[in-house]
Amino acid sequence: MIIAIDGPAGSGKTTIGRMLAARLHYALVDTGLFYRAVTVEARRRGIAPDDVSRLVDMVRRLRIDIDTSPESMRGPLVEVDGRDVTGEAFDPLIAKDLATIARQAPVRELLVEPQRAGAKGDAVVLGRDIGTVIFPGAEHKFFLTASVAERSARRRRDLERLSHEAPPDAVLDAEVEGRDRADSERDVAPLRPAPDAIIISTEGKSVARVLEEVVSRLPTGR
Repeated sequence: MIIAIDGPAGSGKTTIGRMLAARLHYALVDTGLFYRAVTVEARRRGIAPDDVSRLVDMVRRLRIDIDTSPESMRGPLVEVDGRDVTGEAFDPLIAKDLATIARQAPVRELLVEPQRAGAKGDAVVLGRDIGTVIFPGAEHKFFLTASVAERSARRRRDLERLSHEAPPDAVLDAEVEGRDRADSERDVAPLRPAPDAIIISTEGKSVARVLEEVVSRLPTGR
């Protein structure tokens, strides 16, 4: 069984997805890690985020491994050719390059199969195009939402948890809004709910409440 959880940055999909996967004893596949891995490696090699031909050549040769255990809260969560890049992958300095690389159609197309391959057996799969592109036939699809202010506050907490210095609120808001625009306006696999997705607002709700909302929509309320 595939449970697809989509939503914009900071909507809570990673936290909810991890808890749901742990509860169901499913694998957890965070597809965003693939794009973070590509971005880290491109920066390491000095490849510009809009240099599509070099990016494609690089991605074709990369081996990206992600940890699909929902219980794993420590690295390595993502490796590139056997090198742990977890810390670099969550560095806020890569945000701009990440958004640019993620909207390159040839790169997205090359990452579809690796993302699908990561979901072996029963899995909770997280991203922005899971229910529309990666697993359009997923048995259960959810799309989580929240306001920019709420998602910026969550982003701040995440950065502090990872020991990164968080920028001012206005900068965080602009970062979140910019990512929303990039994800929603790209030509290939734009951020949008699948027609059959269940939309859940996480605004002002506890993690436990959102998790129960999701679980209640599953067979037998698992």
